[in-house]
Amino acid sequence: MLGSKQRKGSSIVSERMHFDAQDDPAITAEVERLLARRTRDIQLRGDIQRHFRARIWSQTAKIIRAWMIWVAFLDVLTLALYTLMLPRAIAVAMLLPGAIIPPIVGAVVLVWRKPRTPWLQAASLIAGMFLILLSVALVGVSAGGEFYERHLNVMLFVAITAIIIFSIPLAWTVTIASLALVLYLAFQLHNPGLEIGSAVAATLFFASGIFATVAARRTMTILAQKTFLLELRDRHRIAELAKAHDRVELLARTDPLRA
Repeated sequence: MLGSKQRKGSSIVSERMHFDAQDDPAITAEVERLLARRTRDIQLRGDIQRHFRARIWSQTAKIIRAWMIWVAFLDVLTLALYTLMLPRAIAVAMLLPGAIIPPIVGAVVLVWRKPRTPWLQAASLIAGMFLILLSVALVGVSAGGEFYERHLNVMLFVAITAIIIFSIPLAWTVTIASLALVLYLAFQLHNPGLEIGSAVAATLFFASGIFATVAARRTMTILAQKTFLLELRDRHRIAELAKAHDRVELLARTDPLRA
């Protein structure tokens, strides 16, 4: 019940800011200036950027919370299967690093239950993602053997899914991508079954794919921003037409020639 009230309150604040934005002459002028540019050059700043973030916050937060919960669920399920199927020594080695994911997820979900200051949202998400990726990697490193390489690849897959679906500022996305690649390279350099040259080559190969994903995420964000700008412009024009219609009706009622 409380969560529903929080979401409703957040939605009301977002809509109020949206209507304020369409009535602000400075924002209206900025909307027209941005829409006159090429789509790929659209870059929101200042008040209009804050309005956009407020508009998409509820959906973004819901996606982040759902993704985190699924990661925690899959982590617990995987560890349970490892415990049943693998030798005891290997399963025990995996449990400790894998067990840190649920509390991390809980902390991030708690922060993202309601709007916070941007720095707190960024810090919680980036720190949470780093610890989740580190945990996934350490599960494989602790087990060794075939699990070493496998879990490093799983770690990159986890990072890529987050990059694709998280509608967050580009700087946050790039930070998460960079952390995933740094972790991958660091662990591969210490991989006893891999030479340094092979570790670097593998990192460069995955880096090309990850940053292509970042570029795709940026394009998706720009398109969402353009849709937001078009909606602001359309609402402003409709509001102007409504005002003009009201003025005409007022003149019609007060025109002495009609008497």
